[in-house]
Amino acid sequence: MNLKELSPAGKIQMALALILCIGLLFLMWQILVPTNSEEKILRIRSGDTAQTIATKLSELGLIRSEYLFVQLAKLTKNDRQLQTGTYVIGGHLNLWQVVNNLKDGKQENIRLTFQEGLSLFRSAQVVQNSGIKSSEQYMEAAVDTAFVRKLTGFQVKSLEGFLYPETYLVDIDTPADSILGIQTREFFKRLKAANIEITDKEEFYKVLILASIVEKEAIQQDEKPIVAGVYLNRVAEGMRLESCPTVDYILEKRGIKRSVLTRQDTEIYSPYNTYQVDGLPPTPICNPTISSIQAVLNPAKHRYFFFFADRQGRNVFSRSFDEHLNKQRNYR
Repeated sequence: MNLKELSPAGKIQMALALILCIGLLFLMWQILVPTNSEEKILRIRSGDTAQTIATKLSELGLIRSEYLFVQLAKLTKNDRQLQTGTYVIGGHLNLWQVVNNLKDGKQENIRLTFQEGLSLFRSAQVVQNSGIKSSEQYMEAAVDTAFVRKLTGFQVKSLEGFLYPETYLVDIDTPADSILGIQTREFFKRLKAANIEITDKEEFYKVLILASIVEKEAIQQDEKPIVAGVYLNRVAEGMRLESCPTVDYILEKRGIKRSVLTRQDTEIYSPYNTYQVDGLPPTPICNPTISSIQAVLNPAKHRYFFFFADRQGRNVFSRSFDEHLNKQRNYR
């Protein structure tokens, strides 16, 4: 039937049916389509209502609608079975599953995922966001030099660089220093598995610092030895590293994130700004993977001194500054 042939009443009925259909689809999406988040700790205290719990879940990013959580809990009578305690919840769960998980009981463990290339600062935020411990507790232990030396054997300022990126299953009552211990032990375990021996701590720490830069510069595994080779070539020629991630590291703590650095950014005075200082920064700028460490220990042999990101996940390498500028113009 042609829409023009419908009576005004028929058009209204069709519009209402369409609105109803869209509303049902939206409702199904809210209830049945999972949210994706890291596991987080939810603490239900005595006196918490279904609405209070819904607000907590919403603030943690675990549900889309507080109203629907409350209504679904009432509909299934689960609002009467939500007991006080500490729950681990999150992952790939829809609203229905969240309600049932809170009814079924508490969990003892939580998964903490530290992605490749996270700085100590960002790792502390992962811990904070999970709810297991505060970022302050994590950071305080990570910069305790006596604790650092006990875990690593290195006389350095922090555990930055030694906290291996991985997903860890830990007890919800695990102290901050124990989380750091788990990550650090994994780091040395990976070194051993890769047959990487530390014969000179001072030299290895330099390797770790450069590996952290390589980790941030190279997304593709096959480019890591090439990037490492570029920086070692620059060091051999007495050139500054001029690495953007070292400036990003400074900006990160200021709450600034840029896709492209400004000239003013590169002029910030800091021992971490490799546009302004010679040699390596004083510490790693992130926690690198074994492949980045191996790349520094076994760099590619070439005569590249420059590179830039092509914004598609790879880098473009050049032997001279003129070649570097010409390639940048072509990409623009």
